[in-house]
Amino acid sequence: MSRGVGRTLVLVGLALLAHAGYSTMQHRSFLKLAEEEYTGLPRDLSLECMVAALLCCFGVVLSTGRFSDIHFTAELCLRAFETLSNRASFATFNHRGREVYKLALR
Repeated sequence: MSRGVGRTLVLVGLALLAHAGYSTMQHRSFLKLAEEEYTGLPRDLSLECMVAALLCCFGVVLSTGRFSDIHFTAELCLRAFETLSNRASFATFNHRGREVYKLALR
């Protein structure tokens, strides 16, 4: 149920954010027509932007799935002790071992 509520909050927040952007453009064009100086956004538009951003953030948090543990021990208990030091990125197959082996066979 919270996923649906979260998605609804995200949609409402995005709609409010789009409305605030459109209202900002209207306010700027009104100031140009009235030949007034731009001193900043009106408080209601700033408040609308903040509320929209908070709704989007809260909706994203609600719409995510269940969080998993980030404990290192939770991952370690699934692995054997012998495999803990295996690091495939350090494996090198082009080394001097072949040449040494050829010399040892002579």
